[in-house]
Amino acid sequence: MDKSKVYELFLDFIGGNSIEIEGIHLKPERIEIDGRTIEFSIQNFNDVPYYSEIILEYLKDVMDDFSKYTNIYFKPHLSFGLDGVYLNETVKNEIQSVFDSKTTLQLSTYNKTVKIMGNSTGFNIESHDDTIMIWNEFDAKRGIWFDYYTNGEISRDLGECISEYFDIIENDSRGTESERVYVEFDDILSKYPLISAEWTVLYYHTGFNNLS
Repeated sequence: MDKSKVYELFLDFIGGNSIEIEGIHLKPERIEIDGRTIEFSIQNFNDVPYYSEIILEYLKDVMDDFSKYTNIYFKPHLSFGLDGVYLNETVKNEIQSVFDSKTTLQLSTYNKTVKIMGNSTGFNIESHDDTIMIWNEFDAKRGIWFDYYTNGEISRDLGECISEYFDIIENDSRGTESERVYVEFDDILSKYPLISAEWTVLYYHTGFNNLS
């Protein structure tokens, strides 16, 4: 089928020039050279936070229906530069506010407790497939590592304390800090369906600025 005819047929199928999802408009721009891929741009007039993988999953459902309608397989593609996580200023401020409140990071295990004192200097985000990771850039000032049962001090060496902090995480799970340090985030980000879907996994971690 000619690409221009595919484009016109698709616009007719969706009933307009764009698809709306949670306040974002996804505009089909063109049929790519393979004749089976439809490129979409994102028109985000409402400044809605989103994760591109969630948008693509929605578009895949639309493409599946269009493929059944035409009996030809089609797939979506987002325009260059639109992949990853987009946060508006409101969400950025909410995230940073939580990190700013964490001036003491504490983790315990069966035989030790570690506290790291300092402050957040910002955050960064990584994403891949179904996973979003938000990193607290933390400037550690001092630490203390002590026995869980006797409360006896073991070390105040900052490097040793950070090492023991990581050791607790490595011997527990990847989600340790998410579940025990940054517990507020799930409630905050669950308000944004294009960031937090049922199938996405969000992790919150600490990156220590002063590690050599």
